[in-house]
Amino acid sequence: MRTEERHRLLGILKHGLEHGGAVHGDGIVRSPLKDFTCPELLADERRVFFRETPLLMGLSADLPENGTYWADSQTGLAILMTRDGTGRFRAFANSCRHRGAQVVPDGRGKRARFPCPFHAWTYDSGGDLIAVSRADRFGDIDKGQHGLVELPASERHGTLWVRPTPGAEIDVDACLGGLADDMAHWGLPEQVYAGSQVLEARMNWKLAIDTFGENYHFDILHRETLASDIRGNLQTHDVFGPHYRMVFASIPGFEATDTDASPVGEWPFRSMTLSVYFVYPGTIFLVTPEAVHVVRIFPDGDDPGRSRTAHSIYVTPEAKARLDDPAETEWTLEGSFQSFNNVVLEEDYRTAEATQRTAEAGVLDHILFGRNEPALPHYHNAHRRGLGRPLLQAESA
Repeated sequence: MRTEERHRLLGILKHGLEHGGAVHGDGIVRSPLKDFTCPELLADERRVFFRETPLLMGLSADLPENGTYWADSQTGLAILMTRDGTGRFRAFANSCRHRGAQVVPDGRGKRARFPCPFHAWTYDSGGDLIAVSRADRFGDIDKGQHGLVELPASERHGTLWVRPTPGAEIDVDACLGGLADDMAHWGLPEQVYAGSQVLEARMNWKLAIDTFGENYHFDILHRETLASDIRGNLQTHDVFGPHYRMVFASIPGFEATDTDASPVGEWPFRSMTLSVYFVYPGTIFLVTPEAVHVVRIFPDGDDPGRSRTAHSIYVTPEAKARLDDPAETEWTLEGSFQSFNNVVLEEDYRTAEATQRTAEAGVLDHILFGRNEPALPHYHNAHRRGLGRPLLQAESA
């Protein structure tokens, strides 16, 4: 984000640390629990959000050089992403045009050709069908008309976007709206892919997103984990169309900075904050001092009570050098995933799974979002707008 915007956000956090956190919401919002259990609603969400909407898939570092590929099925559609011989980012339905088998197993690597494991029909990184096994026995076929089905794909600001349905090109800046400026200033093209994991949870996908929507709970639920690092119940509040940005105050970062003696222009923003973005419809984008975390959250099949979280870590070149240093023991990739899972999986998700059980039991009609949790009604109303549903309304304070 731009320098002046960083200064504004740091000023808000400094004031909050000294005088108490700001309250941003207009009133309490009631959110119906049936939104987490309705199969018909989930079917609409899967179609609109995860087939018809452009999705932030990851960063340019996922395809670091020409000839690399990334096969991913988390959206519900098997997708093959490549960087072709010219360096262009491409995306295809990862389905053979012969019998529909998945051509490339989920994963990453570098290959020039992709033979289908069923009958060895072979495609190149541009999606073209270049070989049909035993073609003389199969029969005449125009290979030029039987390449992989291409999907709209675009690369901008170091981010990779795909719409899992064929159609018009993706305008990333239009998708991001006002967030395009932030993405352009984070230096994302220089980030290095470090690793990824997939987490499964017994809860609706929107409940998983909600766990990233406030830090009101940090001093209670995360008292043994995050509470010593991030000031609870203090966050900034900025809306960018369907997207959202909140910034938290890093306690060690502020303690290490003499904010009274030095001008704000000398404060190290990234070391003093945790920036949390909601990128519509289902991605959480986290910026820490040494890494960017892309957290993509999806329904798990047609069960409203199950979700999957695909989590990737990208690090700065300096941090990558530390990860590669055998003498480095304080900060490791395994430790980063473990720390994330200790907080997100074992604390946030386990608590949200209890909310899912409550929803399925029909004990409560709704849950509440407070004035100090402004991101949560925004998330839910962004999804409601996407489906043309009535918006949640704040009760006057």
